[in-house]
Amino acid sequence: MLRKIKDFSPPEIEEKILKFWDENRVFEKSLEKTKKGKPFTFYDGPPFATGLPHYGHILASTIKDVIPRYQTMRGRFVRRRWGWDCHGLPIEEIVERYLGISGKKEIERIGIGKFNATCRSKVLGFADEWGKMVRRIARWVEFDNSYKTMDKDYMESVWWAFKQIYDKELVYEGRKVLMYCPRCETPVSNFEVAMDNSYKDVTEEAVTVKFKFKKGQKIGKDFVADDRTYILAWTTTPWTLPGNVALAVGKDISYGIYENKINLDRGISRGELHLQEGYYILANDLLNVITEEGNYLTGKNWSVSGRDLVGLEYEPLFEVKPLKHKNSYKVYPAEFVTTTEGTGVVHTAVVYGEEDYELGIRENLPVVPLLNEKGNFNEEGPGFLRGKYFKDADSLVIKDLEKRSLLFKKEKHAHSYPHCWRCENPLFYNAIPAWFINVQKIKNKLVRSNIKGINWFPEHLKRGRYEKSVLAAPDWNISRNRYWGNPIPIWQCGGCGKTEAIGGIGELEKRLPKSTNRYILVRHGQALSNLTHKVTGWAEDKKNNAHLTLFGRIQIEKLAKKLGKTKVDYIYSSDVTRTKETEKILADVFKDEKVYFDKRLREINTGVFGGRHDSEYHAYYSSDLEKFTKRPPEGESLTDLRKRLFEFVSEIEEKHDNKTIVIVSHEYPLWVLEQAMLGWSDEEAVGEKHARGKDFLDTGEAEEISFRKVPRDETGLVDLHRPHIDKVVFACSKCGGKMERIKEIFDSWVETASMPFAEFHYPFENKETFKKRFPAQFVAEYIPQTRAWFYVMHVVSSILFNRAPFENVVTTGTILAEDGSKMSKSKNNFPDPWEVINKYGVDALRFYLMNSAVMQAGDLNFSARDLEKMYRKNVLILWNVYRYFDTYSHAVDWRKSAKSKAKMPVLDVWIRARTKELINSVTERLDDYDTVWATRAIEEYINDLSTWYVRRSRGREDSSFFTTLHDSLLKTSKVIAPFMPYLAEVLYLNMGEAGSVHLACWPKLEKLTNEEKSLIREMNDLRHLASLALAKRAELGIKVRQPLRELRVKNYKSKNKELLATLKEEVNVKEIRIDKGIEEEVRLDTEITHELREEGWLREFKRLVQGLRKDARLEPKDIIVLTVELPQELLYIVQKSEKSVKEDVGAESIEYRRSDKFEAELETKLGEWPVWIALRKPR
Repeated sequence: MLRKIKDFSPPEIEEKILKFWDENRVFEKSLEKTKKGKPFTFYDGPPFATGLPHYGHILASTIKDVIPRYQTMRGRFVRRRWGWDCHGLPIEEIVERYLGISGKKEIERIGIGKFNATCRSKVLGFADEWGKMVRRIARWVEFDNSYKTMDKDYMESVWWAFKQIYDKELVYEGRKVLMYCPRCETPVSNFEVAMDNSYKDVTEEAVTVKFKFKKGQKIGKDFVADDRTYILAWTTTPWTLPGNVALAVGKDISYGIYENKINLDRGISRGELHLQEGYYILANDLLNVITEEGNYLTGKNWSVSGRDLVGLEYEPLFEVKPLKHKNSYKVYPAEFVTTTEGTGVVHTAVVYGEEDYELGIRENLPVVPLLNEKGNFNEEGPGFLRGKYFKDADSLVIKDLEKRSLLFKKEKHAHSYPHCWRCENPLFYNAIPAWFINVQKIKNKLVRSNIKGINWFPEHLKRGRYEKSVLAAPDWNISRNRYWGNPIPIWQCGGCGKTEAIGGIGELEKRLPKSTNRYILVRHGQALSNLTHKVTGWAEDKKNNAHLTLFGRIQIEKLAKKLGKTKVDYIYSSDVTRTKETEKILADVFKDEKVYFDKRLREINTGVFGGRHDSEYHAYYSSDLEKFTKRPPEGESLTDLRKRLFEFVSEIEEKHDNKTIVIVSHEYPLWVLEQAMLGWSDEEAVGEKHARGKDFLDTGEAEEISFRKVPRDETGLVDLHRPHIDKVVFACSKCGGKMERIKEIFDSWVETASMPFAEFHYPFENKETFKKRFPAQFVAEYIPQTRAWFYVMHVVSSILFNRAPFENVVTTGTILAEDGSKMSKSKNNFPDPWEVINKYGVDALRFYLMNSAVMQAGDLNFSARDLEKMYRKNVLILWNVYRYFDTYSHAVDWRKSAKSKAKMPVLDVWIRARTKELINSVTERLDDYDTVWATRAIEEYINDLSTWYVRRSRGREDSSFFTTLHDSLLKTSKVIAPFMPYLAEVLYLNMGEAGSVHLACWPKLEKLTNEEKSLIREMNDLRHLASLALAKRAELGIKVRQPLRELRVKNYKSKNKELLATLKEEVNVKEIRIDKGIEEEVRLDTEITHELREEGWLREFKRLVQGLRKDARLEPKDIIVLTVELPQELLYIVQKSEKSVKEDVGAESIEYRRSDKFEAELETKLGEWPVWIALRKPR
């Protein structure tokens, strides 16, 4: 395969290999081959399909392919299923832009149903692009059989998990200060902000504000406050000052009361200072707040402790009536106060800070939000701020304080401020009601299971970053005030306040009243159109002979007799001939029923396929599942059909109670009607149809079913999303009141945390499958996931299953632009991944990533130049070694003579030992999930194979050499298969092997003998000496082709004569002598005799001829006629050695005159001599 390719072209080779894999179902065969093997489980964190895949995704996909390929070759069964993260802000933001709306009010104005339906339609917007990239980077995964977090089954498993956590009393509703996004109008998790490094460096105005103490209060022993006594507090968020209700000090901090006798307004280095006569209180250690620009405190000063300040009252900065309380506007002690910056006095606005809120709850301070959901000041705020956006209020607050002489100082301050990870808007802390999982109760369990049950790569994360993040973790806010997400299944009674968690659709169904009607679905009897296989479609075509056949009438008569004792109240029938005739036969038996005809019960509208053979209609679709989403021209999909059938059955369900209702229709309408009534997904409906055989219902067949009362969308599909779930109400078991669902949805991290079991729809099905595949042996993501996906999976699994969900975690670093900055499309500071792949190939990119510090949780400055080096040093060199084998091995019948018992040359013994060493080393490293050292071992081996073994063996193209090289390349193809799957496949197939390298077993591990270990050490010593000698040559400007008389070596213990011969050839000397008397390790005899000079010229001449052969693209077997024009002295040397020249360059003859008959020529200099060389093939 691909033997005819001489110029290595990664895109061409990769596309051919992809086609080979597809046509031969190699991935599927690898699963079939290992299905009885011990399972190896890895969890694949589901990405969003709302953007194009980037280098970070390629990195993650590569490690998630390398380890499964390796484990598969070791005989393990590695199930690989793709998943999509579907819910949350990423898709909501896209849909808001698409619909031209912004904010929750506008979403609710157009309707939650429409908004969420649009979200569903946009979720997989880039799925095709993802599919192309995943396929090209050679990641083997069940892409088409992906799970989606928005699927009913997945959502139900999340409900089950939540119910378990709720029943363990680990869920509570509370009010906490959370980071809040006013654009998205929802709280945001701390780890979401931290994970994507959403803190941005900003420079804003910080202010030091004067809070006036009430007159007459005694401070310390000797000071009494007058109407000019102020305590100073510093803040970087002036907009929070209208919400101030208290000041906090450290009880043990030393404070000073400083007198100022001058009035001064002046500019300072970073802002402005405003001094008025009076007394100022701040921490003594922070006096530089006043004195850094000059000491203006010329009056007295008093020293007091923080205890002396506690309980003192001050005048509010702003009149905010709801904040007035007996405990407001006082000084309180707090542990969080420090003297690292500011004034040692902390302004406290209870709603807008975590520590502020804790202090407020402790001291019973009023909790009054002054901002609305969109971050604008509400009616409770000062008049001049109402309706203003919180970030715009900073300047207005400063201006107002300045006007009232309450601003002491303002200055530019650089600090890090949190922004929304999704929309990049500034966040603010806000005390809002939310639902939480109590992490504090299980924190010790998390720490213990991390220590005992999880291996981290790199290892320092285990007791370092990860353990510290667990210990510092707050309770997990699991609720979001949004729309497109999995609704939290808590119902609350409006009467007594009782709450109840629901753990699944079946459990919900038990709370709801059941349908009292009995439904019998009847497919019409056999019609003439069934025999002709003509598509009848929506509109009845009389030419299609739509009447019942005699057999069809007999079918219905038998059915009527069978149902004869059934008391039927109503018959609803499709209004076409074959169903009317069916209804008439049934009606004659039932007698007292009422009959209605309804167009909605007609056959599916097949559009342009109406009247044509039904095989044409079916051929239009790749599968039955596609019929649900793909409309034929001028026709309808199965979803469209189900929608009209669901409208129909919903109406009659609403209209009738305790009735028996017969519905006469056609196969497809009855199929999707039953799907809607029983709550099947599209996949379940297709599975049910296939299980029944050719038709869902045969002609003349009836089936009795019930109508399940579960939340559905407008098409009849069971849908747990809002607004459908919000319509579900039931009676309170405690007081009989109305139980309604709370409005919040889950934080989408709850869903990704549930992935290990939810993808299996556990525990509703696949219980044994899940048990076999939990916990995972392997997970891999980039390092911020230590605070996100890894953490939330650990929390949920520890609660549900009392153990960690994974055993081995590989954490990668971040891929940055070449200059170390974040990769940015707008900055255009990184190469397009597709351009890189098409230029250097997937193998080079995969190998480059797996070989870099990014696989040790470090950052990688992505460099196309470094990637090119990796491509040339590994991919191209290994390809060239194969090409060398393929080119020269045909001249020797090496396979037959491979069994020769002749002593194997030392180079062959050495490379075989190195191959063993490679296999052992890579196996050990991959068992430890260490791709860096595994790839470096491969890199060293490729270098040894090419630049030492093959190069030093040139001229010895015998059976032992080709047998050894074949063995080395074959085993190398298997070892590199996880990293370079394309090149591995080419090598494997081209070495004459059958099947695929990815169906082969991993090379056998063999322990090196003492002799092999010794030989490897001796060869390393030899190469070290050779490198010293060659460096000396380079230093002296003596080319390697110029032979020298002698190399003296100070220390060389090996007695192997072949090794010494190899060293002589490498360094190109006539003799090697051990001389312990020399000072340096090696010493060259640099005297070049006339004979040595001639030999050197001859070698240079042969090199020129070989180069010309290569330029002429000749094969080794091609014989040439060599034509030369040479100076007399060089001509004499060539003629004297004509026989060896002809043998070495493959010449039939040499002509010593210039000629115009040639196929390639070269005019150059050999030393100072002008030479002309030409060649042609003999006639």
